[in-house]
Amino acid sequence: MKILAVDTTASTFTAVLINGENTYSKSFEVGKSGHSSLILPTIQALMEEGGVCPQDLDAVGVVVGPGSFTGIRIGVSALTAIAYGTGAKRIAVNSFELLAYSRINAVLAIDAGHGHNYVAEVKDGKIVGMSFVEEKDKDTLDGAITTTCCSASEILDKIVRQKWADGEFVAVLEPFYMRKSQAERNNEI
Repeated sequence: MKILAVDTTASTFTAVLINGENTYSKSFEVGKSGHSSLILPTIQALMEEGGVCPQDLDAVGVVVGPGSFTGIRIGVSALTAIAYGTGAKRIAVNSFELLAYSRINAVLAIDAGHGHNYVAEVKDGKIVGMSFVEEKDKDTLDGAITTTCCSASEILDKIVRQKWADGEFVAVLEPFYMRKSQAERNNEI
């Protein structure tokens, strides 16, 4: 099994290459921008390090959101192109799956910018609800979990491996947005 997976939804860019039992990974703090300049060189470096050619990929995985609108588009577009060019299967990962990993019951929050948050509730290890919380209601998120339990690359590796084993593939990698973009909201005014 050879799988390439990326997360470009957050301020840390994470890329993982799975080659059988071996995993190669790289993570970079990029802030609100930087994903676009790092994604292809990082993928190339991982593929060289892992001894994998693009044509050898069995699947690609990408975190489809919620998160940075631009980051989501960068990751989804790049891995869609790789999947299209190589015939690799596609694995979609929700950002909340990364935060929920190894948690039984929790409230999860992802920064949506401008003081807002994307929120999910986990019960018995399953995501049972998602919502958008505006800045004025932020006090309702006291105690919400905002970071992963361990390294994002470890979790992405484990989630993608499990989805591969379960045959959880998608025909199309689609961005998961929980609200309209700023440009779309401005056009409504």
